[in-house]
Amino acid sequence: MPIVPQTQSVANSGGGGSVPFQTGSFQYAEQIATDVFQLSAVATEFVHNITPGGFMRGVDLYLTSAGGVAGTLVADGPFSMVSSLSIENIDGSPILYPMNGYAYAMWQKFSAPWNGEPSNPAQSFSTAIATPGFMLHLYPEIYGTAGVLANTDARAQYRVRYTLGPVTSLGTGYTTAPTVTGITYLQAWAQPDRQDLHGNTIEAVPPGLNLARITRHQIVTLNGAGADNIVQFTNTGNEIRNIILIIRDQTGARVDAISGVLRVRLDDRSLGTFTPAALFDKAVKFYPTLGNNTFPRPTGVYVFPRFQSPTPDNGNMLNGDPWLPTSNATFLTFEFITGAGPTGGTIEIITDEVVPVGPIPAELEGS
Repeated sequence: MPIVPQTQSVANSGGGGSVPFQTGSFQYAEQIATDVFQLSAVATEFVHNITPGGFMRGVDLYLTSAGGVAGTLVADGPFSMVSSLSIENIDGSPILYPMNGYAYAMWQKFSAPWNGEPSNPAQSFSTAIATPGFMLHLYPEIYGTAGVLANTDARAQYRVRYTLGPVTSLGTGYTTAPTVTGITYLQAWAQPDRQDLHGNTIEAVPPGLNLARITRHQIVTLNGAGADNIVQFTNTGNEIRNIILIIRDQTGARVDAISGVLRVRLDDRSLGTFTPAALFDKAVKFYPTLGNNTFPRPTGVYVFPRFQSPTPDNGNMLNGDPWLPTSNATFLTFEFITGAGPTGGTIEIITDEVVPVGPIPAELEGS
C-alpha cells in the first residue's frame, strides 16, 4: 500500500553551487518518551506520538530491566517480552506492521545488517535473568535517505506502538518479575538551511523521499512431518527487498523444518530450487556476521535477500540481487516437505517491501 509523505516547500536561492542534502543536513536524535513498568500476568500497551521535526529515519527502542528473581528465559527471550510492535502513519495505518519483538529482531538482522546485530551486547542485549534487555532500530529508512518520511507537521504525527506481554512471554519460574524501562528515540535528518555559509544552495529534500518502505507478515500452517507445504504469499503488490521465514513446530519452538529442497515460483517461472545447505551458504556469503560465525543464523530462520548491500563485495561490485517486483495479481509461492519431528506448527513470512512514489535516484535503486 502506498505511503503519501507529508509535503514540504522550501525555496531554493543563492550562490552558484548546489550542496547535496546529506552534506547540508545532519542526523540527530531526540528522546520521545520513557515508560517504566513491572511485568505482570497481563499485557500492557504503550503508544507515543513521534516528535515532529525534519525527516524521520526511524525510532530506536531501548528496553532494559532490573529486579528479576529466579526464572528461565524462553528461547526467543529477551525479544519475546514485546508481543507487538509497530510504527503508524499519520492516518493511523501501519508502516511497520504489528509483529512481535523476535520478528523485528530478525527483520533488523537480515534486512538492515548495517544497523547493528540485535543480539550483540553492544546493542544493549542481555539474557541475564535479573536484567534482560535489548535495543531495536525500527527504521522506515533503508540507508542513504531511502525511505525517509517528512515529519514536519505537528498536526499530523506518526506514532510508535508497542506492547509488553505477560511475564510468561519473557520467561518461566520468575518469583519476582523484572521492571522494564522502555525509552524511545526519534532518529531524523535535520531540515537544512536554505544556503550554506558560501551562498551555495542546499538541496531542500532528501533524494530518498520518493521511496517508501513497509514491513508486513503473514502466518500460515506448517503441515506435519513428511507432508508437502505450498505457501502462497498474500503480501504482494510492491517491490520485495527481503523475505524471512520463521518456522515453528506445534509447541511454538523454532525448528529447521525444511527437508529435501525448497522451490520458489513466481507466476509461471522458477526463481530457484534450493537445498537447506544451499540456502545457508547463500546467506553466509551475503551476511558477514554469519560467515565468520560471530552471530550465527538462528534455528528455524531462513532468509531470501533481494537487495544490494552498500558494502562492495571483494572491493569491486555490490553484493546481492535487485528488488523483486510484484503486483497484486502476482503468484509467488514456496514449496517444501516438512522434515522429521513436527506434527504441525506455523510458518511466519516477513516481507520487507519498497513502494516507489516518484523517480528513484540511481544510487538508491535496489538498496
